Amino acid sequence: MTNKTMANNTENEWQKTYWAKIRLECLIHYSGGIPKCVCCGEAEIKFLGIDHINNDGAKHRKQLSRGSRITYWLKRQGYPKGYQVMCHNCNLAKGFYGICPHKKHKNIVR
Repeated sequence: MTNKTMANNTENEWQKTYWAKIRLECLIHYSGGIPKCVCCGEAEIKFLGIDHINNDGAKHRKQLSRGSRITYWLKRQGYPKGYQVMCHNCNLAKGFYGICPHKKHKNIVR
């Protein structure tokens, strides 16, 4: 392994650690403490992401520079309102159906 390859590997590991730290800070902020899905309560960090409460995520992604990370943008903006933590399943369902089935069926007795 060359010195350049070793340096690139070290830089890549540093970047991964840095982005993981920023992402965790963002999830903690928007969860108000322990990161968890606002809909179903899922707490596995790998399953969590940031949701645009007003369903304007596609529009917002077009405004951000290509490859920009939403968590870094949110931190730079001082964690503005209008975002919440959701697991990827609930977020995807909200996008497809307008409401997550957890919320839709919340009042049904099983």
